[in-house]
Amino acid sequence: LQTDETLPLLASETVEKQTKPKPLHTESSLLSAMEHCGREIGDGQLRTAIREAGIGTPATRAAVIETLFARNYIRRDKKNLVPTEKGLAVYDTVKDKKIADVEMTAAWEDTLAKIETGEADAPSFRRDIEVYTAQIVAELLSATLDVAPSGEQCTCPKCKKSRILFFDKVAKCADVDCGFTLFRNKGGKVLTDKQIVGLVTTGRTPLVKGFRNREGRSFDAALVLNPDFTIGYSFPDRKPQGEKSGRKR
Repeated sequence: LQTDETLPLLASETVEKQTKPKPLHTESSLLSAMEHCGREIGDGQLRTAIREAGIGTPATRAAVIETLFARNYIRRDKKNLVPTEKGLAVYDTVKDKKIADVEMTAAWEDTLAKIETGEADAPSFRRDIEVYTAQIVAELLSATLDVAPSGEQCTCPKCKKSRILFFDKVAKCADVDCGFTLFRNKGGKVLTDKQIVGLVTTGRTPLVKGFRNREGRSFDAALVLNPDFTIGYSFPDRKPQGEKSGRKR
């Protein structure tokens, strides 16, 4: 071939192919992605600022990943890190919000560097942080996270409009203004999704065995939803003492 040589075009065709998704992260690749998180930022100055800082520090990045495990946002599948249904729901909720904007972190790092050299002043930066904090809090409070047990549809018994969201330690109404919250741990027992659904839809659960009082004594009871939406116990009817032995007197 020679420079500027013209060659005849014999044929052309359109080939349809499908892109492959990025492979799942391992702990090692996720740590690397956190360290080099600015690779896809378009602004060169911001990309340089975040490249030097990354997300977290070498001392905290591993702890961030452990927090994702602890909150059931991800799980291990051999070496791969797989997002859970809860994790995907959180991602869908925050992905377009300010709190998930890595360019904001890059802008902060860039401003901090300018403060260090005297090109920017700290009070203005602090005011910007205060405004940003108010904005992300308002965004998150207005968001709804839709996580419910598989196959279950459960309406809040208090407002009777929004759904109940199920978390590791609580079940709560999706409407933050409603405020209905039910803690899973009751009398030393951790309530299942099924028990919670029964409680909020029918007002009570079947008999649950193995509760413990403050003295550590075990007892059996059903849970009931009180008119003020607190949770109480309903004890089974006790048989008269004479019926225990079955003897006539």
